[in-house]
Amino acid sequence: MNFNIAPIRLKGLTCERGERVLFRDLSIDIQPGAILRVAGPNGVGKTTLLRMIAGLFEIQAGEIFVGGESAKMYQDQILYIGHKDQIASDLSVRDNLIFLTGAQDFDLRTALMAVNLFGFQDSLVRELSKGQGRRCALARLWCTNAPIWILDEPYTGLDIHMMNAVDQKVIDHVDAGGICIFTTHQTPQKIVFQTLEIGCVH
Repeated sequence: MNFNIAPIRLKGLTCERGERVLFRDLSIDIQPGAILRVAGPNGVGKTTLLRMIAGLFEIQAGEIFVGGESAKMYQDQILYIGHKDQIASDLSVRDNLIFLTGAQDFDLRTALMAVNLFGFQDSLVRELSKGQGRRCALARLWCTNAPIWILDEPYTGLDIHMMNAVDQKVIDHVDAGGICIFTTHQTPQKIVFQTLEIGCVH
């Protein structure tokens, strides 16, 4: 699959929490085929920025465009995986993936093999280990046609083999013209990325 997505433009974004300004007048263009890592100390607004781009957090000041149009027009083309797994503990692995992907046509076996969960498709999520639960959430990377991926701490709880699998999936995604924006405290092993450093503004 090859994507046909326009650049994402962040223009003059500002975020305040209480009396603290997390970031001010943040602007950047993110081109198709790009991997952008949002970096900075804890508490500076990395997750907030990702949620803002995904349309899950209200923009206080500034604008986000995709190809000159409001990013709100493109929310159905965004896959957001937060630092919390966002999976239902009382549903099976299979039912979670069907629900989270909007029942898209995807190869469940391939997705579960990729995250080392094949054989667990009928298991309830509450029966999985924490690491398995994280891998269940990340299986969505193999179950979506969304051109824009926004990933908050995707490597948390993964071993080196699974980190490399995620890296390769991101590489395949951007090689097809997609965009990936992510945060992490761990160093990816295989991907080449740009870095957007943000920090508290006093």
